[in-house]
Parts: sequence; C-alpha cells; structure tokens
Amino acid sequence: MHDVVVIGAGHNALVAAFYLAKAGRRPLVLEKQPHVGGGAVTAEIHAGFRCPRFSHEVLIDKRIAGDLHLESHVEFIPLPALACAPSLDGDPIVLRDDIAGSATSLRPLGAKDADAYAAFRTAVEQLASVIATTFDSPPPDIDDPTARDLWGLLKAGRRFRSLGTRDSYRLLRWLSMPIGDLMIEWFDNDRLRALLAGPGLSGTMLGPRSAGSSLVFLLREASRLRAGGRSLRVRGGPGALTTAISAAAHEAGAEIRTGVSVERVLVANNRVTGVVANGQEIPCATVLSGLDPRSTLLSLVDPAALAPEFATRIRNYRGSGTVAKVNLALASLPAFRGVPDSNALAGHIHIGPELDYLERAFDCIKYGEVSTFPWLDITIPSIADEALAPKGAHVASIYTHYAPFVPRGASQDVAKDMLLHNTLGTLDTYAPGVRSLVVAAEVLMPADLHTQLGLSGGHMFHGELALDQLFTMRPLLGHAGYATPIRGLFLCGAGTHPGGFMTGTSGRLAARAVTRRGSAYTL
Repeated sequence: MHDVVVIGAGHNALVAAFYLAKAGRRPLVLEKQPHVGGGAVTAEIHAGFRCPRFSHEVLIDKRIAGDLHLESHVEFIPLPALACAPSLDGDPIVLRDDIAGSATSLRPLGAKDADAYAAFRTAVEQLASVIATTFDSPPPDIDDPTARDLWGLLKAGRRFRSLGTRDSYRLLRWLSMPIGDLMIEWFDNDRLRALLAGPGLSGTMLGPRSAGSSLVFLLREASRLRAGGRSLRVRGGPGALTTAISAAAHEAGAEIRTGVSVERVLVANNRVTGVVANGQEIPCATVLSGLDPRSTLLSLVDPAALAPEFATRIRNYRGSGTVAKVNLALASLPAFRGVPDSNALAGHIHIGPELDYLERAFDCIKYGEVSTFPWLDITIPSIADEALAPKGAHVASIYTHYAPFVPRGASQDVAKDMLLHNTLGTLDTYAPGVRSLVVAAEVLMPADLHTQLGLSGGHMFHGELALDQLFTMRPLLGHAGYATPIRGLFLCGAGTHPGGFMTGTSGRLAARAVTRRGSAYTL
C-alpha cells in the first residue's frame, strides 16, 4: 500500500518521489498526461523534428544529479557558447562560460566594458553564492523557527559576512534594484546591457525598470552555480532528463502511473485521507502536489476545508503568464547577421538590442497586448544534438516576450497568429530569409500552459517571482515550508522556495519536509 501520493510527474515531483522512496516511504506518482515530464518534455513538432516543447533550459542541481546518478542515464553536452546577441550592423556579442575569454571577446566594444565584464561576473558569482546557500534548507518558520531553521539562517549569515563590507552592501542594494539600472551602472554598450538583463526578466511580469528584477537575475545565477556553473544541454532534450529522473525514482521504489488524473484531494477533520483519481478513491495519509499552489488549493481541495482568510490570500497569489513558446521546424540553420559559425549559436540567442527595446516590449503586456516588437530568447538545440532534426535541418525553441494570458480585444487564435507574425518578423530582421526556412511552427500561449499543463494562469514558474512572493513568502508568508494548512498536504512545485529554473530543489526540500521526522536517509 502507498503511504504518499505525489500529484504530477514534472521534474520536481519526480525528484521528490525519489527522495521519499530513499527515505523508506512508498510514493505513488499520478500523472494525467500519457508521459512524464510536465513542462520539461521533448516532443515531435513535425515529422522527424523533435523540440523542447515548453522549457528549454536545464539547470538541474549537481547534488540532485549525483544522488540520482543521472550521468549514467543521460549525456550532458557542454556548449561552446553561453549566449549570443547578433547585431544588425556589426559583429555579434558572444559570451562563454570562460569569464576571461568572454572579456577578451568584448574588447571591440571598448576596453571599459571588457574590463567591467570580468569584474561584474566575479561580483555576480560572489553574490549568487549567498543566494544559493538558501537553497540548502526550507525557508525558516516565521512564527516558531526550529533549530534546523536557525542553523540554515546561520549558514547563510556566515556566507553573507564572508563577502566583506563592499559586496555585502552591494548584495543588499541589488536585491530590490531594477536590472536596467544595474546594467547602466556597469556597462556602456546597450546591446550588452540588454543581453545580460534578459535572464532577470524572462518568465516574469517585469521589465528592465521594474524593482526586483535584479533579484530574479541573481536567483537564476544561483541556480546556474548549483548546476555546476556551466552551459549544458541534455542529449535528447529536457524530456530525456525527466525520463531519467523518472527511472531513478522508479528504481528507488516509487510507482509511477501516467494517464491518471487526480480530481480531488480528500480531507476530513483538516487532514488528508486520500485522493480521487480517474473516479477511484485512493486512500493515503500524505499528498505531495507538484502542481502550482492555486491549482492545488483552489481546484483539488474542497473550499470548505480552507480558512476564509487563507483562501483569499491564495486567490490573490499572482501568477499570470507572460511568455509564449514558439517551436520551429527549420529546413536549414538560419544565417544570423555577422555570426561566423554555428558554435556562437549553440547557447542562448538574444534578440533585443537595447534596454528601451525590452521596456517597450514589456509595455504591451501591461495592457494585455501581444508585443509588437518582442524580445526573443532562442535556442537551437539541434546544433549540439543533431538527432533532434533530419540531416541538415534544425529545430528552434523560442521564448517570445511578452504574451498575455488573456489577450485584450482578441481571441486566443488571433493572438497566436499575431504573435507568430511578430516573432518571425523580428527574427527575420536578424536572420534574413528565416521565414522561407520554416517547415512547421507551433505556438503555445500562456493559456495553452494553463489548459495543457494545468498551470493556473499559465505562469511557467507556478507564480510570479516577485519580492513579496519569494523565500519566506513563497507562496505565502507563514506557509513557505512546503506544508499547507491541511495536515498531510504538501507542495513541491516551482511555486515553493526557491522557485523555477528546473533545478529540482523544490522537490528535494519538499521531500525533506515530509520525511524530516525520523528519516534515515539524508536529503
């Protein structure tokens, strides 16, 4: 008999199932889709063309990868470039994991920016390492911190003190700072500013002049540090990784059933008693949900089981999606202006020439409109993984910023057509003739993430990464320890600390929250 039911088979839920099984629990994972992976899947978008369908970035925590022995199941491919920002009238900016090498390549932009880049990356890694320390433990209980909570805070505090006066002041200042202001302080070249600012904005309701966008940037950098600080892809795409995580969970003792939809979480006397899945009741004492907080607590739980104040607060948890996903099957590799070879295109390709351009794209989403001139985060995974497309052909995975969950004055179909037109128009400016290479295109709006993945509001991070929805306030102040007010019901998705970026950390820490009493397995 299973003593824990895990809802969903996204990467966090599968990671949680692995650790629960290792701790001696008997988890049953129920996934409504016919396959595991959630938003981290590789799908055929046209005959012979396989593309990351939703998420295209892998930042799995090295400790988790080691615990699950993932390298024995999948191949991690190092990339020759971290990011590339093509230009309309000159050479591209190409950044690599090698800081010194990247600084040297920036010399044509000016000695000041080249020197500043090396100093900036050093500062970022110092500050991100402090943020990363908070990924080791659940956020502390505000009302009644335990000894474990205090120890976690002590470790983070010691790491903070080790920064020294200059960097500790710098961290405190950066946490609430608009990333556009941060980039202006460090660099003169606006294309470099926009390239570096992008990771602090992607997936959020933030523009470069929004407070807190520098914190999102640091969160992503902290996740990258925990992943080994390298630019990596998984051969076979993100779906190969989640398949490997599923196999590790199964080997550890978890049972995983696909094609099974959980309709209700059963509660009696404020305690979980089981779930109803495909119309059948499955008794259990513990439920761990990989869904977002709103979907879990407002759709699966009887409203009468929640205190009115808590229900109101969770309804007001912000999570309206802002990013569309465009997947392209291409007859050949697009020729980007000024880019000499495919190695420069192997990482992220940033289309957004200046901070003002990013801000104007953001202006549209504030009014429920598709961005007329979107900024694009593109990957072409078939450069490093040729098996994803027929010989000589490629697939492109594009995050288009910004796209509303509810388009203003247009149907979803009309908004999709507009978004694809604007995306290809923007891309064609930097890669002339790309339209003629498109064999097939798939457009996924935030509403599609809502209907297909069950993400409330279609938010890729299960809720906005905002100052008031992070750390001890994710998802809500007083409820950041993965447990909900219903005894036996826990959250393990990206709507919990630390949130987002496909690290697996939320799953590991949620499993710890379930097993912390008397577990013999160290999480």
